[in-house]
Amino acid sequence: MKVWKTLSDRRGGVAILIAVCLVVLLSFAALVVDIGYSLVVKNQLHNVADSAALAGTRQLGRVYCPELNPVNPCIPYAEQQSYVLTSADRAAIVAEVQDSASKNAAGGASINVDAADILIGDWDIVTRTLTVTDTRPNAVEVTARRDGSANGPITTFLGNIMGVSSISVRATSVRSGESEEPTAALTGVGYVGPGELDIPVALSQSRFTGGEGGFCGDLIRFSPPTDPEACDGWTLLTTESPNDKDIRDLLGDFLGNPAAAPELGVGDPIYVKNGVLSNPTFTAMEDLYNARKDASGVWKTFVPVYDSDVCNPNTTYHVKGFATVLITKVIGPPDKLIEGKILCDVVEPARGGGSELGTIGSIPGLVR
Repeated sequence: MKVWKTLSDRRGGVAILIAVCLVVLLSFAALVVDIGYSLVVKNQLHNVADSAALAGTRQLGRVYCPELNPVNPCIPYAEQQSYVLTSADRAAIVAEVQDSASKNAAGGASINVDAADILIGDWDIVTRTLTVTDTRPNAVEVTARRDGSANGPITTFLGNIMGVSSISVRATSVRSGESEEPTAALTGVGYVGPGELDIPVALSQSRFTGGEGGFCGDLIRFSPPTDPEACDGWTLLTTESPNDKDIRDLLGDFLGNPAAAPELGVGDPIYVKNGVLSNPTFTAMEDLYNARKDASGVWKTFVPVYDSDVCNPNTTYHVKGFATVLITKVIGPPDKLIEGKILCDVVEPARGGGSELGTIGSIPGLVR
């Protein structure tokens, strides 16, 4: 009877129920607190990896453009195309990544990035993949982690209730079901300052989106506009529709004042108009070429690229990016010929932030 009385005592049943509920509640608390904290640390690791990847890629940019010589701060174009990272280059990139990471913390711990977690290679903007290579790399991928291999896993607050004393975390995000590590790459030119756009021509984006690499590296003609190799237009580098006299006046401004060209950035509106220049205006173009060309007869300049495939434009478009162009020949009337070529995969100093249209800058941006 006494045993039965004890078992049937409601106070004992309530105590057992409370004990079971406490275990369940504490388990849920452990789940919420510790998983929530791990997500916070994951975000912190992602920030660490982002800044470290940018620092490493900035150092990669200095490989191509050391910026020590203000007159010619980049290695020659031909050398850029076949450049292979040296052990010293790699060591400098790794050092920049590790230095940046060590100045930041995740979960209260300073972060060390192992050399094995630093990948240097070629970033493909279309497939969003990094191919590890030492031959002309343009990107750095960084994995920041807190696990058994680096920096130690984070300690749980309440996880011991469920037998979990630590959690491993790394800076990984998921896109379309695939894991991605923070990556920075050298990006296209996003802005050109006053005086740098010293030819009144804009190119169609079709030169870069066409098959087989578009017009990259090939002979191109800016004039005559009916030439099969021409897909561009005249511009005042503003939204104003140009006429022949406007172009001639602008060419005179460029010749007399190299800083006359306005600044221009990606997304800015620009009016582009096709047509044939008059003899006096084209002679002014020839005079400008003769003033700008070097001893080998080459005039290196920037040209804006407008966001349309139209080859006979007569309207306002927007700047999609900028290309580096070598003008190699300008013949005046009656031929009225302008020839040159677009430099592809060329790194220019202290630039970045735009679409890659043949030219990239030594300043990086995050690509994933």
